[in-house]
Amino acid sequence: MHKTMDETLSRPAALRRADEAPLAPRMADFDGHNAFASDPVLTASLEGALQEEAEEELRALGAYWGSADAQEVARLAVANPPTLRREDFEGRRIDQVEVHPAYHALTNRSVASGLLSSAWEEGENGHQHRLRAATLFLTAGCERGHLLPISATHAAVASLVYAPDLEGELFPVIASRRYDRRPLPIEDKEGGLVTLAILERVPGDTGLATRGELGAGDTIRITGEKVFVCQPQADFHLVLAVTTDGPTAALVARHAPENIDSVRADDLCDYGGLDAQPIATVRYDEARGRLIGEPGRGLQVLRDVGTLTQLDTAVIAAGATRRQVARAVHALRTRQSHGRPLLDDPLYTRLAADLALTSAAQTALAMRLAAAFDHAFEHDGDHAVARVLTPAARVFTLKSAIPVAAEARDLIGPAAMARHHPAARVAADLPVLDQWDGSANEAALDLVALVSRDRTVLTAALDELAGDLGSQNADLVDRTLALGREAETDPGLARAFADQLAMVGAASAMRRNLPRVVADAFVSARLRGGYTAQYATLDSRFDAAAIVEFTVPED
Repeated sequence: MHKTMDETLSRPAALRRADEAPLAPRMADFDGHNAFASDPVLTASLEGALQEEAEEELRALGAYWGSADAQEVARLAVANPPTLRREDFEGRRIDQVEVHPAYHALTNRSVASGLLSSAWEEGENGHQHRLRAATLFLTAGCERGHLLPISATHAAVASLVYAPDLEGELFPVIASRRYDRRPLPIEDKEGGLVTLAILERVPGDTGLATRGELGAGDTIRITGEKVFVCQPQADFHLVLAVTTDGPTAALVARHAPENIDSVRADDLCDYGGLDAQPIATVRYDEARGRLIGEPGRGLQVLRDVGTLTQLDTAVIAAGATRRQVARAVHALRTRQSHGRPLLDDPLYTRLAADLALTSAAQTALAMRLAAAFDHAFEHDGDHAVARVLTPAARVFTLKSAIPVAAEARDLIGPAAMARHHPAARVAADLPVLDQWDGSANEAALDLVALVSRDRTVLTAALDELAGDLGSQNADLVDRTLALGREAETDPGLARAFADQLAMVGAASAMRRNLPRVVADAFVSARLRGGYTAQYATLDSRFDAAAIVEFTVPED
């Protein structure tokens, strides 16, 4: 006699058919590990910089940023995006951007950890940029949106060299370990942030529609509109405007009494990523600013700022990629198929190894580049590396991070499709980050322009990298130099040249600090033979499982 549907659904569990499949076991949690201690590539890339105190600080940061608590704070910041409050209770226009307290908690911790100041602080070990890069790397593995104004503020310090009077006044406030979010004039605050107001919706004939009217002394009045302005409530806006002398840089004090009604956040933008970070269209109506550098020399001022933001962008992308790949490998170790972990399947093993190689290359490249910044004024080779490898690293790291994040998300499984899953947030953030400091194409063309202006700088950089690559890879150096020279006459090769240079830099850094087999696998997979954008194509002569175990060790 057949059972009715109601009777079937109401049967006790003990009476159900024995062969009915049980619910799948819950995947073990990934969050809760130490993001620093569990990353052998990062620790190896910091060799020589890890004195006891520095290592203890990074270990403590790794414990926090790898924790479930940190992920929950990040989730809250992203799940409660910024809002724009246009008027106060009396109807007065205030254009106040409001964010969730979790955003302030993230920013407070990052500022306190030295992301604004540590590279500029006096130190005895000479590794300030590299240790700051490691801090930024660990932080980016958890949440990236709040890092944009922090990176902008850090980079803006370079612009103050062009305004010595302002440098003495502002440096102690913006190169600080105090986060002061009060909307007050800077003289009443303990710390300040700077945002970059560079990009425009519709540029004018000179490339800039925003106008600047020079006043007495070093004053200027700014009128125009800027887009993609992160944290419009920042204390200072570093603005690029056109004057009669040409593109000019100026610093506008957002909360100065004279600018209360002259700096307006017209709209908050939703780019589908970096959701915790307010990104606005800002209008300036005769806003008063101070000149940074001479009128007409704004592009030179911002070139130095851009170099530092490009370094940070590469580090942030590398940190996000590392966390994404580690999460994917954890999923492969945890998920079962036919009674064994997915990671034991040859296809998944090779795919995981390919992703891990890209992540390792990004990490090694970012830390090598930061080390070059530390020694740029002492060693000509490092100075050349810092100049040419920075835009190349920015291109390669961002563009390789985006497909890796997508592949890793696929390995994690359907759960990673949920919008606020950590893996989904990484995948959403990276394309937006790729536009924050200009496009990859602009960076590649700037690189070609640089090596065209100074034909010795590429040779000097490659000579420095060749020392770690070894004689067996001398042809890679020659090929990169030839491609660079060809790109000078054919700018259409700019992206290919940037990728090649960055991968040679990564291979050099990997051979310096990582096991030789890992570096050789990267050279084989990316720089020789049939390179393909597809993953799971690692040559079978390399031990894929061993590569995974080294780069992403099991806790």
